[in-house]
Amino acid sequence: MTLARLPRRPYLWAALALGLAALLATACARPPTPEGWAAPRPVTLNGGAVLVAHKAKLYSLPGTTDADLSGNANWQFPPKDKTTFPISEQAQQSLTASIDALDAVDDGTKTRLKKLVGDLMVSGPSKSALDADIKASAAPQAQRDKLTSAVDGAVAAESSALNKLQGFYGDIGVSADNKTAFLTSFKGIVFALDVATGHVRWLRDAGAGIVGGVAVDGDTIYFGTKGKRVYAVAAATGDPTWQFSTAGEVWATPTVDGDTIYVTSLDGSLYAIDKSGNKKWKFPGAGSGIASRPVVSDDAVYIGAFDNKLYSVKKSDGTENWSLKAGNWFWATPLLNNGVLYAPSLDGKVYAVDAKTGMSKWSQPFDTGTEVRSAPVMAGGGLIVAARSGEVYKLDPATGDPQQGGPVIAGTKILADLTTNGANTVYVLPMSATLFVVDASAQLAVGSVPLPQ
Repeated sequence: MTLARLPRRPYLWAALALGLAALLATACARPPTPEGWAAPRPVTLNGGAVLVAHKAKLYSLPGTTDADLSGNANWQFPPKDKTTFPISEQAQQSLTASIDALDAVDDGTKTRLKKLVGDLMVSGPSKSALDADIKASAAPQAQRDKLTSAVDGAVAAESSALNKLQGFYGDIGVSADNKTAFLTSFKGIVFALDVATGHVRWLRDAGAGIVGGVAVDGDTIYFGTKGKRVYAVAAATGDPTWQFSTAGEVWATPTVDGDTIYVTSLDGSLYAIDKSGNKKWKFPGAGSGIASRPVVSDDAVYIGAFDNKLYSVKKSDGTENWSLKAGNWFWATPLLNNGVLYAPSLDGKVYAVDAKTGMSKWSQPFDTGTEVRSAPVMAGGGLIVAARSGEVYKLDPATGDPQQGGPVIAGTKILADLTTNGANTVYVLPMSATLFVVDASAQLAVGSVPLPQ
């Protein structure tokens, strides 16, 4: 059994890598690196937890606030000990179905084989026990060989997938019931994980690297790849529904709004795609690549681009409403709140503009003095902004003035988007293996939770 791959087409990796290197070189001397990009994701299951990615590991930390968060993880993915980590639920179901179909095998033997499948781990001696019972069964030789081969394939494919993750950079998607988390890896493997245990429900190879994350929309999830593809797959199984081709790599998580999926690309375009995978319109107006996630209002879509511009385009046809020029890339996803668009730039400034007109809402942008890569959030009545150098600010949304207390310092670079529990708690993930939990209810107060090592 081999790891299922989503369909793809071959393309010129070397040429794309050279083109990307040139693109990065033109923007700034020290372009952001992908490490730490995945934003912490709070979930409400079983009293609450925060999913925290660091490099090629994902942790479930119990609790949601500084007072109750613990560095003693509920689980870690991939696990330290793979001999205690079961194969995916989907692989178990497939092997169980094969056992049910065996000829000349009594019910007791089938029950024992199914139990061994339930105990099958991605590494260790569990496979040998299952192989031995398959060999000793009364099933025809051809069926025994086929089942043994399926076991071999499942264990080999899933063990290999866990060993080549490299990093989790994109947004973690979570199902509406908070029971399943969808995780993309830079090496192109997509995982559906049980939020309670961290066990794999299913996994798929997208055939190309993935920088962005997963958008969840009911029973379908959407993501894009460096292979110039956008995929719609079944949330329950990972089976592909359709794929859509773009003219450039897709680095941002898609945004779903009503019956439309909005996708940005390094070809400098914003695509609007219907839920059958057909293009509704394309905005090709950016002068360089786009790697920020689209933000949608009632009548417009907002995107930041590597040509140093922030754009508003019409939802109806993709024509431009307005654009705003900064001194460097707009990479962070802007925040729309009460008709105001808050957009950080790699020029170190945070811009506040009227979403309808593009006119400034502040007397001047707030200047952090260093690049801002992270998406801001609203919490505690303020705009929370993290500079790449590690400072976290609380700004007055109406004026852009820093609120009392000054910034708190995370100590190392911050590249991941900020997230919030929807009230006063803000999660900040810097490059160090530490989750900072900021209480924004008044003057910023910060606690920290070291990640397990």
